[in-house]
Amino acid sequence: MRARSERVDQLRGVAALAVVACHLSVSAYRDMPNLGGSPWPWLGVVLGFGYLGVPLFFVISGFCIHLPQARMLAAMDPTVSPPVWRRFFIRRFWRLYPPYLAALVLALVLALLVNGALPVSGFAVAAQALLVHTLHPASFDGVNPPAWSLAVEAQLYVAYPLVFWLIVRRGALRALAIVLGVTLAYRVALNFEPFPPQFRGVVWEFFLARWFEWVLGAVVAEWAVGRVSFPRVAFQPWLGAGVFGLGVLLEWHRWHYGLYTILEPTYGVAFALLLCAALRRERDGQASAIGRYLAGVGIYSYSLYLLHRPIQLAFEPLARHVATWPLVVEHGLPSSLVIMAAATPVVIWASRLFYRYCEAPSVARSQRAKRASLPVDAEPGPEPGIIAAWRGGAGRLRGRV
Repeated sequence: MRARSERVDQLRGVAALAVVACHLSVSAYRDMPNLGGSPWPWLGVVLGFGYLGVPLFFVISGFCIHLPQARMLAAMDPTVSPPVWRRFFIRRFWRLYPPYLAALVLALVLALLVNGALPVSGFAVAAQALLVHTLHPASFDGVNPPAWSLAVEAQLYVAYPLVFWLIVRRGALRALAIVLGVTLAYRVALNFEPFPPQFRGVVWEFFLARWFEWVLGAVVAEWAVGRVSFPRVAFQPWLGAGVFGLGVLLEWHRWHYGLYTILEPTYGVAFALLLCAALRRERDGQASAIGRYLAGVGIYSYSLYLLHRPIQLAFEPLARHVATWPLVVEHGLPSSLVIMAAATPVVIWASRLFYRYCEAPSVARSQRAKRASLPVDAEPGPEPGIIAAWRGGAGRLRGRV
């Protein structure tokens, strides 16, 4: 059985809940007349930083996708064949696409029930169903707006064979340097606005703009199996916190001197350092109550990511209606914030059910596809784990990634 890190699950949980909080604030503050006074605007700014769950997800994704291949490379077994990419994509399809499509159908049903009509065109729905909606501004948001990152994820999967080849031929750190060069060159070029005005937002979310974040996670996987060494300072929490603080500082100056070019790569470095520090400190034993809860959320974080926004959008008309009540407006009551926050338990509950009855069967189908691709006489070999020692012990990944 493949190893699963509780720390990674906790980070997944943090990322998913951060995105939920971000979109909660979007619904609570957008076009609402009751949150303009103090102290509520600052809270909207704080919750808005929840969007950083997306670059954290990209780093974690690169780590989890490359980890099995990194183990294979670390084993240095001449009898182990290179990846069969057709099988890789089949497994990814069964793991991710059926829940994605089911969530899209649910989003359509909720939109029809609440609004009586689709909020987007049929073209946008079809593009989103095919995971190509980020390629055109008319379909970018679609009926489930956060799904843009899943389309980018699909593009990153398509590019993964090239990343794997670079890692094998050039080494992980040189591969990362090459990808960083490509990402920065692409992002710098976008500052010269080479595309028509309507595409200026879309092109910033093409995979080349986020490639570095994803490959950072793959390099962490190389470290996890002992194929790459990092200096000790990389595992100090203060370093990751410092880089994260630099990213927050860039937020306030992102439109000066083209600093937006390095904003998300900076956050990517911060989250890669966070991932290293978290894995470095993983222990056997009982986690705290908060840690167990976050790890539990991490298990169904994909379902939570898929479902949270359609459910929040279904609550928006109620929040907008209550926000216009004279009593609410007169006293500046944060009714929309309260209503959207009250929808969060519904989001959590629905996501758990969705995981159980939709995502979990898809996971099982993906695992069957993997087993079917193995030779009949193949037996699992030893898994290297994290080649790092602390206080006389060695780190170990547990469960399934």
